[in-house]
Formats: sequence, C-alpha cells, structure tokens
Amino acid sequence: MTEEVRNRPLEMPRRLKFVRGFLWLQAVLNILVSALVTMVAMDELDHGNEEAGLALVLALLGFVVAVVLIASAVRISRGAPWVRVAVIVVEALTVVIAVIGLINGGPVTQLIGMGIAIGIIVTLNKPEERAWFTR
Repeated sequence: MTEEVRNRPLEMPRRLKFVRGFLWLQAVLNILVSALVTMVAMDELDHGNEEAGLALVLALLGFVVAVVLIASAVRISRGAPWVRVAVIVVEALTVVIAVIGLINGGPVTQLIGMGIAIGIIVTLNKPEERAWFTR
C-alpha cells in the first residue's frame, strides 16, 4: 500500500466545502444570466436581428456549463476523480473569458469572477484536496 493511499482523508477537506459552495453559486448565476440572455436574444431574433443568434448560442453554452457545475458540486463530496478535472477546465475557461472581456473594455467587476475561479483552481491543486479525488 502506498503512502498516499494510507493517508486518504475520510472527511471532505474544509476548503473543498467552500469550493462546493462556490460551484453552486456559479451554477445558479450561470442559469440566471443564461435565462436573461436567452430571453433578450429570442426577442431580438423575433424583431429580425440575426446577430442575436450568437448570443443565443452563448446562452445555451452557459446552461451546459451550469449543468457541469451542478454535477460537479453534487459529486465533489464523493471525491469523483472527474470532478477535479472538469472544474479546473471550467474555471480556466472562466479566467480566459474574463481576461478577454477586460481587454475588450468589459466591466472591472469581471475581476471578482476571475478571482473566484483562480482561487478554486489553486485550492483543487493543493495536496490535501488533490488526495480527496485519488481515494
């Protein structure tokens, strides 16, 4: 038996409980924003603005991300190995999108979401939290 297997945590690390809370928050916000963008895009499409199709596609992508976040938040307490990878990918995309938004003159409030995403990535790469997913 390797040392890492013997030192597996029996209870989810405290920091992962915070990560789980932020995943739920992000999922809810993704659903709300995606619903709002969907309604606006549908209205624009009804009025002949075909450029709103891109907004609709992005809103649907937001719903998909919300589903991934919800599934990850549910399964994180069981230490499912795919959760760590999925969350890191979603959070990395969040950082990239926030940086692009800031470069294009988007609101500075994107720094909040970017900070949360970076915090989650850092937390998931700490030894104790990483061990939770390799049990």
